Amino acid sequence: MANVFQFITTHPGLAVFLTYATVAIAGFIYLITFYSHFDLEVTVYLEIGDILVAGIKDPMVMLMVAGAFTVTLIVWGLAFLQAPLSSWMDKKFSKGPLRLIPIIAGVQSVRTFWYSAFVILIVYFFTFISVHSKNKAMAIIDYKQALILVDSDFTNKTSHDYSLLGTSINYVFLYVHQTKNTLILPLESINSLSPQKAQKQVNTPSNTAADDEQLKVKG
Repeated sequence: MANVFQFITTHPGLAVFLTYATVAIAGFIYLITFYSHFDLEVTVYLEIGDILVAGIKDPMVMLMVAGAFTVTLIVWGLAFLQAPLSSWMDKKFSKGPLRLIPIIAGVQSVRTFWYSAFVILIVYFFTFISVHSKNKAMAIIDYKQALILVDSDFTNKTSHDYSLLGTSINYVFLYVHQTKNTLILPLESINSLSPQKAQKQVNTPSNTAADDEQLKVKG
């Protein structure tokens, strides 16, 4: 573990790059898993910039990246505590197919740290980000997220309900509830997007007095 921290302090720029690359990978996995619930091959409409900021745009993805790093450090900490046993196995099983035993058990080395970190991050991301993507997609389909008003020539002649799936540098992705399809609009074709506010009855003094009068008549 000391070698790992030495690597971070010796190469801080590379450590920051690897951290940001991890966030970008997590964001890309999120994009793939999320839009797959709407039968959309989103990669066709993405630019490099969209992939680089995908993880930053969703706070839950950032939280999962932090969780993945925490799990990695915990696993490596456990491996560090049993390092004497790992060193013994590294010497004991130095040849042949049994050489995999000390590697799996967690030999105290930077090489093994990067291998184990890579495996943990990939498994963690695909497991938890997939769950997050599914829950978010189902919330949109089931009207559990706010609808939006779309001012565009492509939508002004319809009375459909729209939910915002996401945006890219060049496109806006909408979910049409009536047709259960995804609508992809070029960004320049949209005049505005705004939240659709629910219609609520406002109780003014005059309305309250009228309601009381109606109750008296019925009584």
